[in-house]
Amino acid sequence: MTDGQRDFFISYATPDGVWAEWIAWILEESGYTVHLQAWDFTAGKNFVLEMNEGATGCDRTIAVLSDNYLQANFTQAEWAAAFRQDPRSRDSRLISIRIGECKPTGLLGQIIYIDIVGKAEEDAERSILEGIAAALKKRGKPENRPMFPQRLLAQVSKLRPALGKGGFPGRVHTENPFLPLTGAVDEAAQFFDCDRILNRIFEVLNSGSNVALIGDRNMGKSSLLREVARRAEQQLTTPRQPVIINLVMLFSEEEFYEELCAQTGIAEDTRGNNLNRALRDKRLLLILDEVERIVQDEFSRRVRDQLRGLSEGKDAPLRLVLAARDSLENLFPDSYDDGMVSPLHGICWEEQVQPWSAEMVHQFIDIRLASTPIRFSNNEITNIISICEGRPKDLMQLCNALFREKLS
Repeated sequence: MTDGQRDFFISYATPDGVWAEWIAWILEESGYTVHLQAWDFTAGKNFVLEMNEGATGCDRTIAVLSDNYLQANFTQAEWAAAFRQDPRSRDSRLISIRIGECKPTGLLGQIIYIDIVGKAEEDAERSILEGIAAALKKRGKPENRPMFPQRLLAQVSKLRPALGKGGFPGRVHTENPFLPLTGAVDEAAQFFDCDRILNRIFEVLNSGSNVALIGDRNMGKSSLLREVARRAEQQLTTPRQPVIINLVMLFSEEEFYEELCAQTGIAEDTRGNNLNRALRDKRLLLILDEVERIVQDEFSRRVRDQLRGLSEGKDAPLRLVLAARDSLENLFPDSYDDGMVSPLHGICWEEQVQPWSAEMVHQFIDIRLASTPIRFSNNEITNIISICEGRPKDLMQLCNALFREKLS
């Protein structure tokens, strides 16, 4: 007989021994203790006493369900012993794991089982360990606070058109919701929980000031800039034409002015005071991504001086929305030569783009998976949070890879 109380006695039919051993192995690998006929009923031991030890000397019994199990002679006595100890299943003394197509009936049919039929190895293992953990807790309460249902439904409703049209009624939607993997988000419906920062941006713009989004790479700044351009018509109190320029695509000051003139309908190669006059009657929302570019040798301080001159005042020709990895005060070291201050210092409200919290990541994943049959476990989400460190782009790539793995 065994020494001390064990966690699980595994009840199985002889033809399913390989399944029982696999289940026992992953349980012991996870720190549980197991009583298993194939391992513990060794030569010289009393078979009947060992079976009694399994039934009475373990906290719980695991029934490995299959047609073999339902038709075997001794398995009914094994699970019935656990059922008698907990007829209302308050303590989950009997846990069923279905490994093959079968339909338990009677009292055994009333026990909710962990189903691993047709699942790949990793998914089957995850289902068992999560099911066991939930049974021991007696509840399946998640570790994180759920999103307010109306907000969840609203987010899913906004997202669904961007994921494509559904097929035959009742068909489960399985398109990958974790796209795009690279570049800025183009679909307004794919934005998540960004209304607060966007409202602050427009509040500052409408007050007559400019905005600089400050944050590390892969934080979603480029996507926010595009959404600012999309919402400008509705949220700006004074109408302005949005103009987006990604400075990483430009290689000189000359190319910057050429691009600005091309997008605003001004004659090519207009700069200096000629540009001031050309823009005098225009009202533009100039959105500049990768502002670090104008620190390089190909750009002179004159570019920043002119941007400041054209964007000062509530009725100025330009209203600026910039994106940078560092504060503007630190970004332009040459601005302090001869005691001068940065030409953009004091005219831009700096909005810090922070990493997503663990709660935001959980909510984002819940929303994206809501219209699919795929679910991520708490352990998987915890690993994603640890790796992505709240960076939306990295989060999308990690979720995309996991979703594709589960779907396949």
